[in-house]
Amino acid sequence: MSDERAEDRVGRLSAARRELLSLWLAEDAPDGAVGAPYVAPETEEERVLARLWREVLEVERVGVADDYFALGGDSIHAIVIVARAREAGLHLSAQDLFDQRTVRALARLAVPVEEPAPPAGEAAGEPGLPLGPMQQGMLYHSVGGSSPGAYVVQVTCRLAGALDREAFRAAWREVVAATPALRTCFRFAQGTPPRQVVRRAAEVPVEFADWRPMPAEERAARLARYLEADRDRGFELSEAPLLRLAVFQEADDGHRCVWTHHHLVLDGWSQQLVLRDVLDAYHALLRGERPNPPARPSFPRYLEWLAARDPASDEEYWRHRLAGLGAPTGIAGPGCADGQVIATRRREATLRFSAATTERLRVFCRERGLTPATVLAGGWGLVLAARHAAEDVVFGLTASGRPEELPGATEMVGLFINTLPLRLHCPAGARVLPWLRQAQRAMTELREHQHLPLSRIERGAGRGRSGGLFDSIVVVENFPTWVGDGYGSPRLRVAEPAVLVDEGYPLVLEITPGPPMSLRARYDPGRLDHVRTRAALVAIEAYADALPADPEATLAEVAGGMAERSRRYAEEEREAGRERGERRLRAVRRRRAALPETGATPGGGG
Repeated sequence: MSDERAEDRVGRLSAARRELLSLWLAEDAPDGAVGAPYVAPETEEERVLARLWREVLEVERVGVADDYFALGGDSIHAIVIVARAREAGLHLSAQDLFDQRTVRALARLAVPVEEPAPPAGEAAGEPGLPLGPMQQGMLYHSVGGSSPGAYVVQVTCRLAGALDREAFRAAWREVVAATPALRTCFRFAQGTPPRQVVRRAAEVPVEFADWRPMPAEERAARLARYLEADRDRGFELSEAPLLRLAVFQEADDGHRCVWTHHHLVLDGWSQQLVLRDVLDAYHALLRGERPNPPARPSFPRYLEWLAARDPASDEEYWRHRLAGLGAPTGIAGPGCADGQVIATRRREATLRFSAATTERLRVFCRERGLTPATVLAGGWGLVLAARHAAEDVVFGLTASGRPEELPGATEMVGLFINTLPLRLHCPAGARVLPWLRQAQRAMTELREHQHLPLSRIERGAGRGRSGGLFDSIVVVENFPTWVGDGYGSPRLRVAEPAVLVDEGYPLVLEITPGPPMSLRARYDPGRLDHVRTRAALVAIEAYADALPADPEATLAEVAGGMAERSRRYAEEEREAGRERGERRLRAVRRRRAALPETGATPGGGG
């Protein structure tokens, strides 16, 4: 989307079209909203809402009859306004804002937020803790009318071995008691900035069910239904813990486990720490020992470190880094609908590199001082450049967020990650190696300035009103993986681990450096089709093959090979689809031909 102002676009219309536009706006807007004189707010509710609109929409003055959309409001601003209104004690939804459109009408509709009593186990008047950069945006989306499944993480695995249910429940209880992040909830209705509060105690809900009598097909179908319902159930963010467990027995020595938690409290690195602590506590209990979960450095230490930082240098870096940026280089439609994150069931496209391709690329990286993450993220940049015929592309890159200078950061449990814009300049005539080194410097600089919320970066770049900087993100799965396939002991092992989550973007590209290197695209099937998505992965595979073969190639030459292999794959898939359709049609015709002819007419007599 362009940064062109609405009035500039209107000014280029013919006189007749401007007249039609004025008539349409007059019919569609609330009474007095178009061209209305300034009317000052009178009630407390009107004053609160007018102040919020002024701050969020960045306008000098807001009257009670001013139209929200005429002031430049959009669905993204609505998320912030709804959340901040709730903080100020007024309950409303994004849809209310879109329907009412003026401060006066909205103030009549808004209802006071009831002050919740402190839950058992929490001190009254507890001031709580500030939010981290990623938590700020995630909480705004979560309370702004998004579907309950947004940012719900489901970790599934098979537990091989005889499971002691009471020991398993007790192990989780011990780890939750030792880990403040697992007892955290959120407060956002007290007229102050949102806070996270650590409860003194929290009981983990654990559900057990026996699925042994069911055939395998029925178990698989029931698991899919459970995951769907569990995701839609979501969480009440003001109550701890923001996690629950379900364990389904599939055999005498086999169980399917689903650990569900809200992304607000844990990232992937922290998941691994928690799972390792739980399994260590479980095995200690089986040995008759008292579990002793580690006393990890606390997440509040990171928040204190963050509060002591001066954000000025980060803000200046991002303003400079994103200056002069053109139109967004998206892969699909916007990641929000009406300002809300809608958690749809994601589909996946995967591609695993061959052992030979993996080894060649690893040698290429090692000899030239590059990381596989840099090289593969660069491949996604070239996919976007080809899609838009552009030399300047931006996509999201998820950084770990764990400061190297903070002692104990790698052992802390909480939400550290942050998604930030990676801007790559991709001139067709550039040689691959210098371009990759430049990309690696950009990624390194990004991590040095990774502690600002994305919304703040977008505002500083003048993109706060334009629907965001990107709609695809790259996640490099390079955090420590202690609990993987086969982890455990002869008494209980983890098998088939998987993670389901929706980050709110149409496409999330997960890169696993390997070996073997692999790509997994999790995408919204309502915005992207499977063939197109996997064709992009095939293009990156062609790029990975091309780099070691000709390190002196230009980006145009590499991109040409990517486009050719992607086109060939798409054509093969379309042809295979036609053949499958023809086979199904022939099978239907054969079944119809084989039906006996009774000669009777419907409703006829004998």
